[in-house]
Amino acid sequence: MPGQFNCPPPVMTYQDNSSAHPLFPRMLPDQKPSNKTFGLTPVALMIIIGDGIHNFADGLAIGASFTSSISAGIATSIAVFCHELPHELGDFAVLLQSGLSFKKAVILNLASALTAFAGLYVSLSVSHGEEAQRWIFAVTSGMFLYIALVDLLPQLIKTTGHLNFTLNNIGILLGFAIMLVIAVFEEHIKV
Repeated sequence: MPGQFNCPPPVMTYQDNSSAHPLFPRMLPDQKPSNKTFGLTPVALMIIIGDGIHNFADGLAIGASFTSSISAGIATSIAVFCHELPHELGDFAVLLQSGLSFKKAVILNLASALTAFAGLYVSLSVSHGEEAQRWIFAVTSGMFLYIALVDLLPQLIKTTGHLNFTLNNIGILLGFAIMLVIAVFEEHIKV
């Protein structure tokens, strides 16, 4: 018989936490669940850690390039600068969007960028032999290819609109052109 069990829903008390399970505590009505680690949201934490590892690899590539030759080091530094500028701006925007203050986002973004110096120093100290340079170049180029194919390419495929498609392709072709000019005229770069 429909309507036979029209009981009011049970009333939950939020103030009594004595019977709450340790893994699932009851919250007060105005509390929100906190899923922050070190005061950071999971997205902000992933950005900081991932960017730190990425910048460490950039430092490895720059250091190994400078131990190979000055012109290779300058070319690698230019390439790293060209991809890091928009990358760091994007990371900064994501940190702001994840709820961090402007000051905290700047400090954390700077801290993750400083890992490039650690990579540079490690690379300068271990890449005196040609074999070590090859390993460093293999690892860093593999990381760059992974980032391009897994992160950037799917975003380009999802692009809608002719203007976005055209601008993305102009950016890719401009990047290829810059790298081609650097590769062709590498011997002529003087410091």
